[in-house]
Amino acid sequence: MKSERQQVILDLLQQRQTVTVKMIADTLRVSDMTVRRDLAEMAEDGLVVRVHGGAQLPRSARGSSLLRVHSHEEKKLRSVEQKRAAARAAAKIIQPGDTIFLGGGTTLELMCDYLPKADIRVVTNSMPVLNLLADNPHVELFLVGGTLRQDTRVFTTPYGSRAFYGMSTSKAFVSATGVFGNEVFGSHPDVGVLLGDACARANESYLVLDADKVGVRDFCSFTTLDHIAAAFINPEASAEAVEALEAYTTVVTE
Repeated sequence: MKSERQQVILDLLQQRQTVTVKMIADTLRVSDMTVRRDLAEMAEDGLVVRVHGGAQLPRSARGSSLLRVHSHEEKKLRSVEQKRAAARAAAKIIQPGDTIFLGGGTTLELMCDYLPKADIRVVTNSMPVLNLLADNPHVELFLVGGTLRQDTRVFTTPYGSRAFYGMSTSKAFVSATGVFGNEVFGSHPDVGVLLGDACARANESYLVLDADKVGVRDFCSFTTLDHIAAAFINPEASAEAVEALEAYTTVVTE
C-alpha cells in the first residue's frame, strides 16, 4: 500500500538522512517510477525534500524532526550493533555498590547484558529492564512510575509530578529520541518529567544512544548536554555527530 511504502521511505530517511531512488526501489521491490511518484507526493506534503537522484529529510535551523514515535518492537530491530556498542561502553563505568538509574529504550536494555557481576542497586521505569534483571542475584531492583505506556514499555508519572520521592542515584543512564544543539529530547512530556527528575537526582548523568539521533529534535526536551557527564555512542558515528556532542559534553566510543 502507498501509505506503507511511504512510511518505509521515512524510516530509511531517519536512518540515513539521504536516500536514493534506487535504494528505495531495491528495498521496496518496486519500480523507480513508483518511488518517484511517492517522493513527489511526500515532497508536496513537506515530509521530504527532493534532491538529485533521491530525497532527504527537511531541515531547518532547529534540525530535522522526528516524524513519528516508533514502537518498542520496531526500535529493537533498528541499528542493533550500534546500540550494543554504546551500551557495552556505558556499562564499563558501573562499579560494585553503585546505585544506578536505567531509563527506557532498547539501547539501555542492552546494558543489562554487560552489568558487573557484583552487587548493585538498579532503579528503572522500564518494563523490559525490570524483566531482564528480575532474576539477577546481584541486582536490588526498584521500579518507579505509575502508568505503563504500551508503545514504549516504560512507566510514567502524571505531568508535573515527581517519581523519585527523595531517592537519589550515583549514576543515571538515559537515552533519547533526539539531540539537537544543547537539548536532549523525548517524545512524551510525562516521560520527559521522569527522565529529567532522574538526571537531577543523580550524582552523574550519562546519555547512551546511537548517533542517528544527533541532529534530530522531538516534542519534549528533558535535559541539556552540558548537564550530562558523558555521551556514549557507537564507534562508527560520523565526525559531524561527534563534533555536535563534543561542543557540550565528553563523547565516549567503545
